[in-house]
Amino acid sequence: METPRRPKLTPRLRDWLIVLACLAAHAVYLIVARLNVGRFGFPLDDAWIYQTYARNLATTGQWAFVPGVPSTGSTSVLWTLLVTPAYLLRLNPFWWTQGLGLVALIGTALGAARLFEDDPLRTSLIVGLAVSLEWHLIWAAASGMETGLFTALVVWFWAWLRRHDPALVGHRAQDGLLVGLWGGLLMLARPEGILALAAAGIYGLLVHDAWWRRLGWGLLAGIGLGLVLVPFLTANHLISGQWWPNTFYAKQMEYAALWQQPFLQRLSQQATAPLVGAQALLLPGLIYELVHEIRQRSDPVSLAPWLWVLLHLAAYAARLPVTYQHGRYAIPVIPLIVIYGSRGVLRLARPFAPSTLTRVASRAWMVSLAVLFPLVAVALGAPAYARDVRFIEREMVEAARWVRDHTSPDSVIAAHDIGALGYYASRPLVDLAGLVSPEVVPWMGDAEGLTAFILSHRAEYLIAFPRWSDAYTTMLASPHFCPVWNADQAGYVSDTGLGPLTIYRVSPDGTCPTGRSAARD
Repeated sequence: METPRRPKLTPRLRDWLIVLACLAAHAVYLIVARLNVGRFGFPLDDAWIYQTYARNLATTGQWAFVPGVPSTGSTSVLWTLLVTPAYLLRLNPFWWTQGLGLVALIGTALGAARLFEDDPLRTSLIVGLAVSLEWHLIWAAASGMETGLFTALVVWFWAWLRRHDPALVGHRAQDGLLVGLWGGLLMLARPEGILALAAAGIYGLLVHDAWWRRLGWGLLAGIGLGLVLVPFLTANHLISGQWWPNTFYAKQMEYAALWQQPFLQRLSQQATAPLVGAQALLLPGLIYELVHEIRQRSDPVSLAPWLWVLLHLAAYAARLPVTYQHGRYAIPVIPLIVIYGSRGVLRLARPFAPSTLTRVASRAWMVSLAVLFPLVAVALGAPAYARDVRFIEREMVEAARWVRDHTSPDSVIAAHDIGALGYYASRPLVDLAGLVSPEVVPWMGDAEGLTAFILSHRAEYLIAFPRWSDAYTTMLASPHFCPVWNADQAGYVSDTGLGPLTIYRVSPDGTCPTGRSAARD
């Protein structure tokens, strides 16, 4: 009998295997969350901010979270624009957004498989599958956020730069203009995307060539960026009086206390956040690959992405040193860890070495990676995603529905987390996180200032976590805030340490007629 022949690996088969892995991983996360929570949802309140901006843009033509009050509380212009067609075409916005996230995950994995186009197909398949099954990236794809989109664009930007490497093709004018436009596109996905252009620009200007060619390339890159940057900054300034989205300023001020930590400590926290998972086993391969590239000096463009990684992590360590929500601000660097780490493992491992110890250790390493990537995705990532969705649905969404059902349309609501609230219960808002009420930023850490701000804006209700911060704990002890609902009443037991999300009736005269301990549905 003839032995059945295995199908030959082709680029098309490789790509289909990667796409199927992405589809399966994304579906598992959604199914696990649905079974755990009882309904579909997003794992971040910020996802509802994008939905609200997109809906208002489609229905009113305004860039506004609250209709009639233009604001720049949407961090990603590009993601908002991509979500908007769901409302223009009257499609299900949740599934439209999940579709966008899935496309972003597929794009990231296919881009990773193509970053080093001279690699054997087997290597590119391994890289693509590892990226497809990395749990942070699946979480990002299902999060309803721009993180997956930004990650995919960054990967394809580096793939594009490799194919238009000034060291190989020279400093061509069209490439200079295009690299600037790439930087503008990345900036529209997330403002810090401009750092990728900075890294590429530094590399391009250092590549040996006539000085006037390098200068022309750099000037055209600046022009390309300016074609996107100038309208972007102008629109922000016209809407809010600030050059960058309000999130750029508000989040920095909210977590300014973390700046007291030593910078190297903050940078270390940013650098280690993306290593939670199977990719930690790639570290020896990653180090080996980087050392190999530095010693060979034959492919200097392969090191340019790592200059961006350093700039990206250093920028967050300097200005927003937080690692909450699974280190979501550091997630875009994970594909590079997986790509370079996987290539390094394949270089370093010796599964057929004469030495028994080397052979066994290499095979154990490679098998562990092959098992752990899907295992971690299912056993760690999917439950984490489900817990996050449950938290948002049972606290933020339930609170928003209470406001919708128990307050009048003109009631002024003060809240720190406004995403689900704005989507489900369109009310005049006092945004204590500063995204659509930037004037609150100076008072974020001041209990008395926050209280005065809420009272001066005639808020009738306040929605907050009792232990969100020391300032909130102090503020909510004031007799001006009378609890009327909390998430525990909806049957959800919070384990965040923040206390259940609570809705307070604001009492301007500092009296609670029903008693501060009373709460009613």
